[in-house]
Amino acid sequence: MSANKESNLVQGYIELNKFCQSGDYDRALKAAGKILQIAPTEQKAFHCKIICFIQLHNFKEALAVLSNPKNAALAGDLHFEKAYVQYRLNCPKDALQTVDNAPEMTLALKELRAQILYRLEQYQDCYNLYRDIVKNTTDEYEDERKANMSAVVANLAALNPSSDLPQFEETTYELSYNAGSTLAMRGKYNEALPVLKRAEQACSESVIEDGGTEEEAKEEAAIIRVQHAYCLQQMGREKEAANIYHNVLKEKPSDQALVAIASNNLVVINRDANVFDSRKRMKAATAEGLEHKLNSRQRAAIVYNQAILAIYSNQPDFCKQCCVKLTRELNQERRAALVEASSMVKEGKRAQAVALLLKHGGLLTLAAAQVLLAQGDRKAAVKLLEESEFKFRPGVIGVLCTLLCADNEFEKASKMFTEVYEHYKDDERFESLRGVWRAAVEVHQRAGSPANAAAALEALARAAPSDCRSRARLVKLLAASDPARARSLAAQLPPLHRQGKIDVEALESSKWMMGAKVVKKTVQSKQEQSPGTPGSELGQKVKPKRKRKTKLPPNADLSKPPDPERWLPKYERSAYRKRRGVRRDVIKGSQGMTTTAVDQYDMSKQTPSATAATAAKSPRVEHKVGDSAWQRKQQQKKKGKGRKW
Repeated sequence: MSANKESNLVQGYIELNKFCQSGDYDRALKAAGKILQIAPTEQKAFHCKIICFIQLHNFKEALAVLSNPKNAALAGDLHFEKAYVQYRLNCPKDALQTVDNAPEMTLALKELRAQILYRLEQYQDCYNLYRDIVKNTTDEYEDERKANMSAVVANLAALNPSSDLPQFEETTYELSYNAGSTLAMRGKYNEALPVLKRAEQACSESVIEDGGTEEEAKEEAAIIRVQHAYCLQQMGREKEAANIYHNVLKEKPSDQALVAIASNNLVVINRDANVFDSRKRMKAATAEGLEHKLNSRQRAAIVYNQAILAIYSNQPDFCKQCCVKLTRELNQERRAALVEASSMVKEGKRAQAVALLLKHGGLLTLAAAQVLLAQGDRKAAVKLLEESEFKFRPGVIGVLCTLLCADNEFEKASKMFTEVYEHYKDDERFESLRGVWRAAVEVHQRAGSPANAAAALEALARAAPSDCRSRARLVKLLAASDPARARSLAAQLPPLHRQGKIDVEALESSKWMMGAKVVKKTVQSKQEQSPGTPGSELGQKVKPKRKRKTKLPPNADLSKPPDPERWLPKYERSAYRKRRGVRRDVIKGSQGMTTTAVDQYDMSKQTPSATAATAAKSPRVEHKVGDSAWQRKQQQKKKGKGRKW
């Protein structure tokens, strides 16, 4: 019996090896099951069974078999397989615990742990682990590890753009893509564009060299093109970015995360226009299963844009749901409060919006002040800004100055600038606040406080030592109150220098409002008209005037005097005769007229006496034969002068 069992085991392992070599994991799984039926304690068969489950993507069944207490002895050494199954089932915390419980940290477990840390967004620990692996390992997977490490560096740059991070040689298109992404995360979009262009070209060439088609090359390079479009969008070239997004989505990529990011960015470009298209795009960006393919930063951006789109779509309840999701799941309380307050303002609930913003405080206090200003309550906005922690910031100082001066509260504004001076007088940022001190001078003067104005001018002179104009104003201001000090300051001012000779007469006579060309012409004519010393014109050559030949018509006869009516229009000349059309048959009357009526209206049959009588009734003006058309026109003008209309 034992010999028969041993032969069956040998035969089972032969079949298992054959199916595994051919990649037929369904039959290999059955072969492993037969072996375990014969010998339930076979470790290799159990291991092969778990591998077959993994190759068939039956991760739930694999985890169930590994977690079964009956198989505790067989699964005791399969720490990597169990952690990998947990990782693929989107349980990274459990997977990390399984890896940490392993008795020995092998190379496979280290690499898996690095992937788990990346999924958990613990980028600094992930980077340290990858650096250790790359340093102590040399094999054929070195380029892949560097690509993964460069992806970690790109995410570290997104969290802290000013951090000192390593750079990698662009030996593969993955490394080029991650290098471009790192530059984009640092905000260096102009530098990122050529790097991403090189990565796209290298990706297409690599896929085609490996035997792929152009369509496969386009799909592989789609993520690079989307990153390229993101850089263009951040640079303000939104039309170009939108075209790239549309082209990528038309190709229907299989990567669901890529579709979500491109759709979300199109929603951002649309803003409040084309809301119907934005809602369609947002459905693709919020499809099921994306929560495990996007990091928390990307998911928070999508939910935030979804909430803003709900405001544009007049869906306040849905906007509130998105804000709750931002707060509870993504830890974005301030952004959620800002969006919810915007929705309340649109509904007309401004008091509630201000209360919500003040509840969270911080920078949202400035948003609350903006809501109050939009409501027209300037006094409440001023009070809020004066009590806030940002009251000494230059931007807030400018807003307070504008609001107080608009209400003619110059004394209050003067007091505010005095407090600002006391706050910054010993600060290293004192010299960078020149605009603040200039505004303080104007406010103090309008408030009738020359002493404070002088102090502000002294502050300006301290901040800008080379500003002679401000020192001159200080001397002028101190001349009445403190003459001795004014004299000492005036002695420090640089002397006045005349820049060359100035022709005052030419400057006064010039038409400076008309431009530089007119000034030059006027000055030149002035110089030509000014008389010189007697005899000075002898040495000067008189420029002869250029005579132009008079143009004559080709048929001109110089022996005869010119026609005096040559400048008149043809229809006003005496020789003009109006052209008359050839008269055709005269209408003899309408149909049905009698012959007597026809004869009555036929002028050819009328007698001469009747014609003369008719002509006598219509008077006409008789013109003299010698009068020309021009003389007749002048007479008509003289007659028309006495008319009154």
